[in-house]
Amino acid sequence: MSFQSLKFKIAGNLAVIILLSVLLSDFVIINVIQKSLIQERVSQGRLFLSLLPDSLYDHFNPDTELPDGRIAQGIIDSSIIYLYIRLNNGMIFRYGTANADLQKQIHIIANDTIKAEGSETEFFGNTFGVFWHQKKYVLISEPIAGVDSEKSGVKMIVIQLDHIYQAMRHSQKIIALYVVANFIILLLFGVYRLSRLIIRPIHRFIKMTDDFREKDRLYFAHGKNYQEFNQLSKALNHMVDMIETDKENLRHSLKELEKANNELKNVQNEIVKAEKLASVGRLSAGLAHEIGNPIGIVLGYLDLLKSRPNLKNDNVGQDFLKRAQEEINRINTVIRQLLDFSRSSSVDCKVFSMHDLVRDVVTMMSDQPFMSDIKIDCHLENISNTVNIDSDQIQQVLINLLINAADSINASEMKRKGSIRIASEFISENEKSALNNQPTFLLKVIDNGSGISREDIDYIFDPFFTTKEPGKGTGLGLSVSYMIIEQTGGRITAESEIDQGTTMIILLPIHYEK
Repeated sequence: MSFQSLKFKIAGNLAVIILLSVLLSDFVIINVIQKSLIQERVSQGRLFLSLLPDSLYDHFNPDTELPDGRIAQGIIDSSIIYLYIRLNNGMIFRYGTANADLQKQIHIIANDTIKAEGSETEFFGNTFGVFWHQKKYVLISEPIAGVDSEKSGVKMIVIQLDHIYQAMRHSQKIIALYVVANFIILLLFGVYRLSRLIIRPIHRFIKMTDDFREKDRLYFAHGKNYQEFNQLSKALNHMVDMIETDKENLRHSLKELEKANNELKNVQNEIVKAEKLASVGRLSAGLAHEIGNPIGIVLGYLDLLKSRPNLKNDNVGQDFLKRAQEEINRINTVIRQLLDFSRSSSVDCKVFSMHDLVRDVVTMMSDQPFMSDIKIDCHLENISNTVNIDSDQIQQVLINLLINAADSINASEMKRKGSIRIASEFISENEKSALNNQPTFLLKVIDNGSGISREDIDYIFDPFFTTKEPGKGTGLGLSVSYMIIEQTGGRITAESEIDQGTTMIILLPIHYEK
């Protein structure tokens, strides 16, 4: 048992309490018995004095010692060491011996008794008792009532108390043995009972806490005899429930903070991207105007060259002029796209069905030469698909996505049949919060093309960023599509892996008639 353990400390405190208790009991018992014995001696002394007959005084001469044996109806006990009788006629009778201090005290008490005309009891001297020093003698005096003044006086006895203290000391040895025995028995019994009542429930509780799992209950003890422990168990279980509730609230708060943090990051990215698009738009507008005018002039000169008589029959010259015009027209197309990207075009919103628009775009694109080897499938669920936006702009977005999908399929090194799947789907739980939990229409454009690497997927909506070969793309198609979808209050995202195809996801707010 460790010195720091609760059981050791309880045993130590219990030992101190029991020891103090038995010692105090011993002290009280000894003192009560001692006082009773002394009081009994005083009573016997008074009885002895009262039994001395008056006729006794007629036969005494001064300084005559009383013989051993009977005196009247009493017997001089061994504890009575001195008898003193003084009559008013001057006669004094003594029995036994007394030292000078005791004789002096006897005369003082005798005088006080005569003056007071009443009995006197006084303790005198010092001797060792049981625990400390006690009075050695008790002096008992009574006045003598005579017929005349000569036969009046005082009678006194001196009782020695040493034999009482000696008997008590002898008894104290026996009592001390009982005290030690009681101390050991009470200590062992107390430790055993307290161990059962306190230590064992605590050890049981410690084991329960070591094996504690969530949703468990903690109980110190069972039964009506353990009311305080049961109250403690209830309090602990209430505390555990509060901790569990706080943990759940903390988990919920952490999820909310993570969600808010992600939303802030997304908003920050959107702000950065919007600012980047605005900056590029302003730059593109100035650049388009600066380049557009010279290109228009060059195209005019090319038309003049083509109309010159000496070049009409020059096939090689006509071919060069045609190629130069085509390249300049391509530059002019890029410039027009830059202008479309930079200017805020007017929005003509109207209510229409997205499914109908998807079918029209698929019908139109299916006849294009670059889609001849690509199969387009539509899987449109029976869900709400009515929107209130600019249909021409959304049509442009769908065309851009189909063109990009076709280019990705044609650029793929995987020799498999091209496939584009356009599907509208029900909104999942993860996507409900995409547009602030408002009713949302979801459309996916899925191809089995070459895909986009993870390093590039975050930049596909940036202006002039393209994964196509030089001369095959301007990098503005997805940027324009992103701006259009954002202006409608929707979202557009991409999911892709190399050689696993690409999925473009469009989220648009659904329109309901009020």
